[in-house]
Amino acid sequence: MDTLDLPRPFRSAVPLAVLALVAAALDLDPRLPWLAGVFAASCFAVAAAVRATRARVEVAHVRRAADRLIVHELRSRDASELVRWRCTELTSRASLDALKRDVERVLRDLDRAKLPSASPLRRPAARASEPQLRALADRLGQSRPVAPRGVLLVRSLLREGGSPLYAEDAELLLPRALARVLGALEP
Repeated sequence: MDTLDLPRPFRSAVPLAVLALVAAALDLDPRLPWLAGVFAASCFAVAAAVRATRARVEVAHVRRAADRLIVHELRSRDASELVRWRCTELTSRASLDALKRDVERVLRDLDRAKLPSASPLRRPAARASEPQLRALADRLGQSRPVAPRGVLLVRSLLREGGSPLYAEDAELLLPRALARVLGALEP
């Protein structure tokens, strides 16, 4: 994965950030107007922020492209280096722990003692599927390997507005979706 040349937001902004510091140091010379250093430093700092943001957006596009390949076309024998990188990223302990926290947050939102909120979560359907949601949280917390496709399906279930967690027909769709996600997590 060393040959994979992905944009690195922080690293791409470093040269411009260094130039911003050098420009700010111009204010140390009393012969120069103080606005010269401030203006130049501001320009370089803005350029660094723009470069980092563009790199971050580019990485997000690369991730989405790899995600589409993983969900729809992944074959282990012909996975590209990009897909392998994304699979490693998706199945990292940090990624799984974040998803587990998201599932646990949904479970906390199901507590009957909580007042209804503006959340689009379909609580009655989710309460009926609570054992499956707990099984999902438990599976994400285990040290056993998981399939990257399953991780993407969990992310989709938790974060997309059209997910069965938020859909009108959640009572019918959610149990099937959770069974599908739990099955897809198995490598």
